Amino acid sequence: MTSATMQTRDIGSWPKNIALARSTGRGWRDIHAQHVAVEPWTGTLDPVGNPCLGYCVARPAQIRRRIGRGGATEASTLRPRQFHLIPAHDKSEWQRRGRSEMLAMHLRQGLIDETARQMWSATAPRVELDIPLGTSDPLLEQLALAILEILREEPDASSALYVDELVHAMVVRLVRAYTANGRSSRTALENDALDRGEMRRIRDLIEERLAEDLSLEALAAEIGVSPRTLSRVCLKQWGTTVHQYVLSRRVERAKTMLLSTNLAITAIAFDTGFSSQSHLAMAFRRLTGLTPKHYRLIGRS
Repeated sequence: MTSATMQTRDIGSWPKNIALARSTGRGWRDIHAQHVAVEPWTGTLDPVGNPCLGYCVARPAQIRRRIGRGGATEASTLRPRQFHLIPAHDKSEWQRRGRSEMLAMHLRQGLIDETARQMWSATAPRVELDIPLGTSDPLLEQLALAILEILREEPDASSALYVDELVHAMVVRLVRAYTANGRSSRTALENDALDRGEMRRIRDLIEERLAEDLSLEALAAEIGVSPRTLSRVCLKQWGTTVHQYVLSRRVERAKTMLLSTNLAITAIAFDTGFSSQSHLAMAFRRLTGLTPKHYRLIGRS
């Protein structure tokens, strides 16, 4: 279909899919968005000239994807809060298992190209985005959620300007983190300089996901830097390694839970990201000099 001269796919009209909300008729210039309940399917998608950024709103789906002739096959579980991409210029093959809610955002390729030229003085006429299946990106997520919120509201002509600003911020992030020029430039800036917002996002992410995978590699991927860069910056700014910082936050959370709940110590260990009660006990004793059981007894006496 065509939306304001922008070629897109009407994902909400695919067999068995249900369009929960659309941006059609809202006057949005650089994005066509759909909130869609997506059913399992297998098929090949021809390029339409504009990339489609997909954000998983609810319920996971297992996805296999191959982009371009002779491209490698990727397979991953796309979980809520994660992204994937339907490329703008390459044919792609897909197999989806599972029903999920997705926010499908077709972005105008011309805006992406112009943004890249402004940021990197790129001379190439076309910029390719590269977003691996299951990408987590807190900044992109906040922008996508803001667009989804507006999409769920009654149409309002005054929202178009706000959406324009959100889309421009989204495209800047995509060009900066998910293009070849953006990544190479970011690598060249490995000078221990991450802005305060990025470091705050890392701290917030650690607090929100203490029970999940918080490896150096996983955290670095969240803000689009190398593990080496994140390790060096954290050591400089926090005075400790990422691993030790995460460990200390897990122990602090465990201390709070030991005193404020009656949960078994084993349950507290799992809820704070430790692999077992003994793993918690070892870290707890090293940082506090006490076992979790002794700490609970003293704290409640």
